[in-house]
Amino acid sequence: MTALTLKELSAESIAATSRQLGEPGWLTERRREAWNFFAQAGPPEWRRTDLSGLRPEELAPTTRAAVTLEWDEGLAGQGVVLKPLGAALASHEELIKARMDTAVAPLEHKFSALRAALWQDGVFLYVPKNVAAETPIRVRYSLPDGSRATFPRTLVVVEDNAQVTLIEEFISEDQPATALAAPVTEIFAGPGSRVRFVSIQRWGNGVYHIGGQKVLLDRDAALEWTSVAIGAKVQHIEAETTLKGDGSQVNWLGATFAGDAQKLLTAPWLRHVGHHAESYMEFRTVVNDTGYSVFDGMIKIERESTATSTRLEEHALHLNPGARNDSIPGLKIDTNSVLKGGHASTSGDVDEEQLFYMQSRGISKTEAKRMIVMGFFGPALDTIPVEALRAELEAAIEAKI
Repeated sequence: MTALTLKELSAESIAATSRQLGEPGWLTERRREAWNFFAQAGPPEWRRTDLSGLRPEELAPTTRAAVTLEWDEGLAGQGVVLKPLGAALASHEELIKARMDTAVAPLEHKFSALRAALWQDGVFLYVPKNVAAETPIRVRYSLPDGSRATFPRTLVVVEDNAQVTLIEEFISEDQPATALAAPVTEIFAGPGSRVRFVSIQRWGNGVYHIGGQKVLLDRDAALEWTSVAIGAKVQHIEAETTLKGDGSQVNWLGATFAGDAQKLLTAPWLRHVGHHAESYMEFRTVVNDTGYSVFDGMIKIERESTATSTRLEEHALHLNPGARNDSIPGLKIDTNSVLKGGHASTSGDVDEEQLFYMQSRGISKTEAKRMIVMGFFGPALDTIPVEALRAELEAAIEAKI
């Protein structure tokens, strides 16, 4: 919001900038409250996320979010709204006020408060009732030139029986100095709606990605979520799908590749609240060189939920003895009414017999490994609806093998 570093900022300077931007009073106060929490809170106790190389007090937040939007502007004729979040305050203030910060808790820990205090002009997407947005909508966030801290924010409201595909990308070149990207994504899927959400993290080296993502599903809403993480120096993503409505469904696939000295953690939750809700999560992880990946997944079935069907899985492939993956699947059940629920985890090296068989057919060892890895990631990559983007990701993954 300003050129001041985090060490130099204060609640009053943040509030003053908010007023200068013409933001409504309630948003100014939310920023002030979040900053006060950030300033007083200690660092979060994340045992598997190494933040020792990050010096937040030295970072100066950018005054803008570098964002590119790609969509069929003809959708506006059907009532679809896609615009900068700050600009949307003028046209949809009450809706934004009612939804913002109700999915991703702003005062959960020090970094969630920092995101709430300093978010920039992210994106607002609104799909009205009974409208099917047939073509994918792409939102691409990057680091503004010379910036070392960015706080983008995406807010999505999909009304009853509407449909939309949203692709959210985070991308940059390698950074000469440590940078912080701290995004928030909140998606509200109304009754009977259908949402396909593709989230792709491919920051360059040097970026610390500390994000919060949450989708709330109303009655009979369905979500197809694909999570891809192949970039950044350090990643800590807290992601959740809350199946609040009866009959809601989610199919969540993930692909993570940690190479070099990357440390990538994803903490995805499936939270069941409604009746007869169904969920499935499957993440696949590849680690190479001295890369380190953590899957800290959880199924939480709340007391009020009944007739739940759910399963969570994570499968990891090691390409180098120096690489490491921690898989921590969990299941918490507070009800006796569960149709089926379970979790599983596998981890291992590339099968030498499989490599030998492929080499005996004239395939080089390098090519055999490439084919195995790409096939391993296939279920997630095949869900990406834009062919050119899928090809870009495949090339980036092949370069890491």
